[in-house]
Amino acid sequence: MTHLSAYISTGRKAAFTVMALGLVSLGAGRASAIDLYATSIASNQIDRVDTVANTVTTYLNTLSAADSIMFDSAQRVIYTQLFTGDVLRYDPTSSNNVTIAGGFNEPADIVLEPGGNTMLVSEFLGGKIDRISLTNGAVSTLLTPGDNPEGLAYDGSRLFANLGLRSTGAQKFVAEIDPVTGAILAQSPLLSSLDGLAYDPYSGRLVASSLFGDCVYSINPTNLSDVVNITAKLGIIPRPDGITTDGTGDLYVASSGSLGDSHIYQIDLVTQTLTQETFVYGLDDLAPASGLGA
Repeated sequence: MTHLSAYISTGRKAAFTVMALGLVSLGAGRASAIDLYATSIASNQIDRVDTVANTVTTYLNTLSAADSIMFDSAQRVIYTQLFTGDVLRYDPTSSNNVTIAGGFNEPADIVLEPGGNTMLVSEFLGGKIDRISLTNGAVSTLLTPGDNPEGLAYDGSRLFANLGLRSTGAQKFVAEIDPVTGAILAQSPLLSSLDGLAYDPYSGRLVASSLFGDCVYSINPTNLSDVVNITAKLGIIPRPDGITTDGTGDLYVASSGSLGDSHIYQIDLVTQTLTQETFVYGLDDLAPASGLGA
């Protein structure tokens, strides 16, 4: 969740420079690519991205800046509008685009909960993680950790979130959270500017992007002190934000380096290579084109 700007602590300051576009390979990689959905926070839209043909097609124009995206169990797109404080759902069959719930203070990242009847949303400026019923839109607060909660992920029945203060220093951490009581059960060491979070079934580990660290961490969900910088030997990902996985050894990371230099990066865990892929203007978050992804 880059919010269309660079962060200084919890404040914002626009810092984008349009740059020349291009596609640069940083590693050979396997011949593996998938279709993705991507939010373009600068263009107020959601795009469909073909990483094979290297094409970007507008999927949905949104009323305001679309931040995070996922699917529900009926394959409808659920997304947040950062500056209006709303969570919306788009049905591609009926073209209905409705507000599920609103009144959030910068709704950031989202995750579908086990069973598919509820979801969670983190409020970046509200310092809360809320539960939303996808049946009636009822909202309840799971926990109020303060600071800037962001990425959310489930490993089966276990819930994890990126908590702490967004800054250039190491003031964020991955926490395991009791999904019933909201109690923090365990936490990782302090890390820099954690943003996106996902569970990768291929490696059996959590993956978290470090926006200001220009890297991706791999974290053992059963021992959160086991943290590895998996991009340290592969190369830099400029301002990595949203992150998703295909479950077969590939991670896809949204680089929000600047408006003119925002690409999808592929991390191949099998061949240990990093490849810069499709350019998406104003890129912020990613989700696979099918399945329950966030």
